Amino acid sequence: MSGRQPMIPAMPIVAIASLSILIGVSLFLWLFGQRFSRRYRETRGVMPPMTWMFRPTGDRELERWRRPALAILPIYLIALVLYLSRP
Repeated sequence: MSGRQPMIPAMPIVAIASLSILIGVSLFLWLFGQRFSRRYRETRGVMPPMTWMFRPTGDRELERWRRPALAILPIYLIALVLYLSRP
């Protein structure tokens, strides 16, 4: 069966690396979002706004989860663009 092409073509290393980063950062964003949401509901009794990452709260405990999530968001977006722009 020589000369036969594989069913799944090989992925470039950049695509594999960016997909790995996407998976890891997605898990971190989910974790930070869960903890932020839980603390926000405990202190305010309502769900946090959808733009929770972009609004300072003034609460040190909430900022503990909001700031790292906001800091890793650009990494997530860059990895997403790299993955989606692969040939």
